[in-house]
Amino acid sequence: MLATRSERRRTLRYQGYKKVILLQQSGIHHLRDISFGGLSFRCPKDVIFPAKWPLEIMVAGSLLRVIRMPVRLVHERIDGRAGQIFPLGKEVGVEYLALDEKNRPLLARLISYLQQTASEYRPGR
Repeated sequence: MLATRSERRRTLRYQGYKKVILLQQSGIHHLRDISFGGLSFRCPKDVIFPAKWPLEIMVAGSLLRVIRMPVRLVHERIDGRAGQIFPLGKEVGVEYLALDEKNRPLLARLISYLQQTASEYRPGR
């Protein structure tokens, strides 16, 4: 029997709030969901990403920030649903490449914050 997408996932994802944002060369994007393995976000459909790049995660209104975290592109999907920020966009998923000893505890604090304030994200819902 083949594993479904949710059975293959090794880490729980937590939905991001609009105050959790990503800063990267392509601009500022709102986090869609995050886990200890990676994250996803929405952006305009015409933004092009390299195979690997660094990004920063921050919580607006706080000092909590993960800086220069290297990520790898895992998937891009056009999202035909109109949103408040982008009329037509895409969902982008990335995985972390190497968390150093400085960013690992910061990511854990950010995810702990989201665990306390957000619900678990279940793919396909």
